[in-house]
Formats: sequence, structure tokens, C-alpha cells
Amino acid sequence: MNDATGGPGPRLTGSCTMAEGSAKIFSLAEANEVVPRVAEFTAEVVHQLDEIRQRYKSGPAEAEQAVPDWVLNDVESALLNWSKRIIELGAVPKGYFTVDFRSVDPELLYCWSYGEERISFTHKVWENFSHRRPIEASAGKPVDHMKWVN
Repeated sequence: MNDATGGPGPRLTGSCTMAEGSAKIFSLAEANEVVPRVAEFTAEVVHQLDEIRQRYKSGPAEAEQAVPDWVLNDVESALLNWSKRIIELGAVPKGYFTVDFRSVDPELLYCWSYGEERISFTHKVWENFSHRRPIEASAGKPVDHMKWVN
């Protein structure tokens, strides 16, 4: 994929990252209000990827084993567009179709994954998807925001 200057654009390497400091801080309720849009954007890109796969499979059999450049470019474009849309919402795309939302607690992220109707899991900022924990019933209670002020 080329950037605006005609040179090679960024390559997707398995996850799109951004400076965590630039992501919006969400309450659990605010993050759950954004989830329907995140789910919509994600469903759209999953559909796009399926269309790319169908075009690839229905095309002429290629003598070489390598995946054609057009497939790689279309997949990369779809995933980068999805990531940009998630970032515009203030969330952080993590891997494929997993999204983190910064919480008021600077050590805690709300974690959503494709297929989930709402945010039901959290993990620490230094952890990943495999460390997700269910949100406790107490998570909906008010948070003492001042505990983070020195």
C-alpha cells in the first residue's frame, strides 16, 4: 500500500498500536455506549475480509503458492481502515477485532472482543487478551477518582 507521497505505506504486523496516552478515558458505561459502533465497524471489516477471501478462492488457480499482492493489499487496507475508525472513537485496537478502552484507573483497561455485546472483561495495561478477567459486580460502583492524584 502506498502513502500520500506515493511511497510505501505502513505495513500491518499483527496489531495496530497507538500511544496509549492519546486514547480517551472511559467509564464502563461510556465504553459500553461506544461498543455498538465498534461492533458495527468490526462486522463490516469481517464482511470485507470474507469478500476478499471469496474473490481469491474464485479466481484462477495460480501456479505459485504465494498469496497475490492484491489480496495482501486489500486485507491490509481493510484492517488499517478498521483500526483508524476504532482510534477515532477514542479506543485502542489490539490485535484482530479486540479493542481496549482506557479506564479511569490508569492500570486497568476495559476489553472488548468481536462477538461480545458489551464489555464484560478487564485486564491490566501490562497484560494482554489472555489475562482478561470478568468484571466484578462492584465495577459499576462509583470510583474514587482522587486516589490517583498525588
